[in-house]
Amino acid sequence: MTLATKVLIGFALGVGSGIFFGELAAPVGVVGDAFIRLLQMTVLPYVVVSLIHGLGQLSYQEAKLLAGRAGLLLLVIWAVALTFVLMMPLAYPAWELASQFSTSLVEPTPEMSLVELFIPANPFHSLAFGMVPAVVVFSLALGAALMGIANKQPILDGLGVVAKTLSRVAQFVVRLAPIGVFAITARAAGTIEVQQFEALEVYLATYLVFWFAMAWFLPALTSALTPLTFRETMGPARDAFVTAFATGSVFVVLPLLAEHSKNLVRRCAPDSEDAPGAVDVLIPLAFTFPGPGTLFILGFVQFGAWMAGGALALDQIPAFLSAGVMTLFGSTMVAVPFMLDLLHIPADLFQLYVVSDVFTGRFGMLLAAIFVLLWSTLGACAMAGALTVRWRQLGRLAVVTVALVGVGLFGVNAFFSRVVSHEYTGGEKFAEMDLITPLTQVTVLDADDLEPTPGDFDSALDRIQSRGAVRVGCREDALPFSYRKRDGELVGHDIDLAHTLARDLGVRLELVPITRKRMSGLLASGAIDIVMAGVALTLQRAQQMGFSAPYMDDTLAFLVPDHRRNEFTSSESVRALTDLTVGVPDLPGFVERVERNFPNAKFVIVASPRQFFEQPNDTIDVMVFSAERGSAWTLAYPQYSVVVPQPDVVRVPVAFPMRARDERLREFVNHWIEVRRRNGTFDRLYDHWILGRSPEADSRRWSVIRDVLHWVD
Repeated sequence: MTLATKVLIGFALGVGSGIFFGELAAPVGVVGDAFIRLLQMTVLPYVVVSLIHGLGQLSYQEAKLLAGRAGLLLLVIWAVALTFVLMMPLAYPAWELASQFSTSLVEPTPEMSLVELFIPANPFHSLAFGMVPAVVVFSLALGAALMGIANKQPILDGLGVVAKTLSRVAQFVVRLAPIGVFAITARAAGTIEVQQFEALEVYLATYLVFWFAMAWFLPALTSALTPLTFRETMGPARDAFVTAFATGSVFVVLPLLAEHSKNLVRRCAPDSEDAPGAVDVLIPLAFTFPGPGTLFILGFVQFGAWMAGGALALDQIPAFLSAGVMTLFGSTMVAVPFMLDLLHIPADLFQLYVVSDVFTGRFGMLLAAIFVLLWSTLGACAMAGALTVRWRQLGRLAVVTVALVGVGLFGVNAFFSRVVSHEYTGGEKFAEMDLITPLTQVTVLDADDLEPTPGDFDSALDRIQSRGAVRVGCREDALPFSYRKRDGELVGHDIDLAHTLARDLGVRLELVPITRKRMSGLLASGAIDIVMAGVALTLQRAQQMGFSAPYMDDTLAFLVPDHRRNEFTSSESVRALTDLTVGVPDLPGFVERVERNFPNAKFVIVASPRQFFEQPNDTIDVMVFSAERGSAWTLAYPQYSVVVPQPDVVRVPVAFPMRARDERLREFVNHWIEVRRRNGTFDRLYDHWILGRSPEADSRRWSVIRDVLHWVD
């Protein structure tokens, strides 16, 4: 029985164990972690030694020839892979989509330090922390220097012995792959929720289309340029391919791929003594350079833009491609969040990437292994002058590749557009959200029925305790802070806080729906004690009433039609716009502030975002609003987007208004905010109401042992 067969059996048993035992299978993942670490133990030293040895044994002329020809092949493969990435959105159906607020909307564009990624100030630090690009640069420098050293053969012989020793260790550890793969797969199958993949079905189907196209393209290109057939190139390496797929890492099979590549090069260029040695240079480089399996990760960034209700603009494509390729020299778990932030795609979608990587990561590593094997083989053969262009085969390769991609794109788009039913339900999200804190006894009062409180009490705290209830002013349409659900219940971020405040005071809660204009008067008369409805703190308001310490910030943003979102991403471009009609909320001092920032626009007072969204003649082009609030509204109106112009991000504090002379109440509320901030209440409510993250559910997953056999609780 071959190793590949044993690994596949281990993979199948792992899946079955995960389904049978559920999360109870998670502890065996320790064995899988140990297996991966054993495999990784020799790989980075192997990269260093093989690079120095392989490059050092070449002449300067051979190295120049290798770099030119292998580099040209790499650019061709990159061009095909990136073209596939750009084509992926063509498969996506025209669904209505929108996303809730994400902090990436308001964060500045991150900076990428290529110097730290590629230049090793301390090579031992780079080795210790697995900074592969820096390690490769250091090894290339030593190898290049060794090329010009006289009497270098003893050094080369020693390095060759070390490389073979490391390869033998790696091959021994690979024999444990069936056990390691079983443990890795059992943990993954036992802990992943199948429901998590439902939001990714379009991306996964599209990914597979282009994966198959590239998996066909690379061996076919090799056959068109060398006398090697598909079976000859792919068959002998199946153990390495299966191991890379099952473990989700090409890093661990580099020594195996190097041996297979050298065998192929000897068949392709039997008269060249130096060509097999070139493999020792190209294999580590092939791992360091992002191949097609890695570049396809950028397809998720495209998918993320689609999930957020938009698409990348043409002027974003150069930055998307250049930054994407450079960041993928490092860790993909760093590159994806960086790219999402760079393009201001909701960062929360990174969690979907983590889920998708369970599936796509293994296919990506299999494709990466194919790339490492075939590019190193083609590059070494090219250096030896053993490549022959067969134009007829190249023509057939182009035709078949285009056909595969075309049929795949059409099939995925047609399937999800015409077969899979999709009903946009984002607008129902806030209509169904519930309060998450323990509820207190609550009564809803009419503001018109309230009497001004006589001045018998020196403190609002005394008034609250005497009444046995804290009277909280709220709004009925201030999403996501304070609003009515479909059944009429008042809910929202600040309503949750109001229940918490009443419980901490030891009194009942009385909610009083009010309008913005009546807020100051009701507070001044003592009819209500405090307003909890996401009220922005402005200097004009501070002259009329007291305020607590701010408990969060609102971020100035634009609500824009989807097709115009790219016009408002830059503060400079917004200021340059002419003939623009902007809707602004009727807030004290707000209009003046917006006018100062955007002097060329015409402003119209808008009572509510609903008035802007449902305007009959589209006379108002965009609306200035809060990003946090606007994201909630765009769930109900998905044809609109929230855009925060960069880099001039404007933030407005949000606080609780109170009567100006209620000093003791204000002091108490400030202390209450600090205590509740430190114990995580504000973070938990922010995650739920602003970011849209559900509270942690039962971690137990469906399994045969619990839900079918009932052997465990």
